[in-house]
Amino acid sequence: MSDVISLSAGAMRATLSTIGARLLSLSYSGTSVILSADPDKHEGWYDVYPGALIGPLANRVRGGRVPIGDALHQMACNEGGITALHSGPAGLDVLPWQVVQQTDHNVHMRHTLADGDMGLPGDREVNVIFTLEDTALTLDIRATTTAPTPISIAHHPYWRLGDAQDHLLQINADNYLPTDDTNVPTGTVVPVEGTPFDHRAPRQMHRDTDHNFCTGDSQLIQPEQVATLTGSDGLRLQIDTTEPGLQVYSGAHLPDLPGTDVAPLAGIALEPQGWPDAPNNPDFPSVITTPDRPYHQITRYRFDRAT
Repeated sequence: MSDVISLSAGAMRATLSTIGARLLSLSYSGTSVILSADPDKHEGWYDVYPGALIGPLANRVRGGRVPIGDALHQMACNEGGITALHSGPAGLDVLPWQVVQQTDHNVHMRHTLADGDMGLPGDREVNVIFTLEDTALTLDIRATTTAPTPISIAHHPYWRLGDAQDHLLQINADNYLPTDDTNVPTGTVVPVEGTPFDHRAPRQMHRDTDHNFCTGDSQLIQPEQVATLTGSDGLRLQIDTTEPGLQVYSGAHLPDLPGTDVAPLAGIALEPQGWPDAPNNPDFPSVITTPDRPYHQITRYRFDRAT
C-alpha cells in the first residue's frame, strides 16, 4: 500500500508516493508543472514511469547483459526480450520505499536491494531526500554496495509548462548518443551541430527525440546547470545536476488518457543520469559503484518566469 506524502515551501507544493519514490504532483505558484493521472482510473499510466525514481540502472541495456570484471550478469529483458529497460520489470520504480524522516518541506526515503536483485551484484542501499525550497525541488540520491555494481539512477517526471508544443528547450551539450532500431546507443558520440538535436540555443523538440545528451564526461561533486525549459508564458525550469548525461524524451508515445492532460507529446522527460548502456561501452563514463566509491547524485529543479 502506498503512503502519500505532502510537502510545501514558499511557492512550491509537491505530493509523493512511497511506491517508487514517485513524484505524484508538483506545482510552482499554483501552476502544475508535471503530467499526472490517477493510476486506478487509467491502467497503464505507470507503465511509462511518470515521476518515479528509476534504477538501480536507468535506461536501456543491450540484451540485459552487464559485464563486470570477468563476470557477466544478466538482467531481465522487458522490451520484447531484447533490452532491459529501467532495470527490468521489478526496478526501483515499482518497489516500496521506507520513509526514514519527514518534515513539512522534505522527506528521506530508503530502499535496500539484496545481492542478485535485478540480476546485479552487491547488497545495495539506496537513499533519496526530496527537499522543497522557495522556488526549487532538490533530489539528493546516494547508494552504497558491498560489491562492484552498476548504479545510475534517474528521476522520470514528464514536464509540462503550459502547452508542450510551445516548449523551448536549451541543453548545454555539444554531443549526443545516436541509437539503433532498439533505442540503444550505437556506441558512437556525435556532435549535435547540423542535427535536429542541436539544443545549444533554445528550440522546439523534434518528436523523435529519445536520446542521451552528453553534458559531461564524469560525475561532478556539485551540480551545474545543464538545461533550461521555457513555456510560452515565460514559465521556466532550469535543471542543475552532477550527472554526465541528460536523457531527453519527447513523450511521443505517451498514452492518451481521457479526462487528463496526458497524451502523446503532452509532456517531456528530462532525466539526468549516467550514459545509457555504459557497462557495454568501455569508452563511456563508468557507472560502476564500489564499496569504497559510493554513488551520489544531486539534481535540482529551479523555477522562475523569464523576463
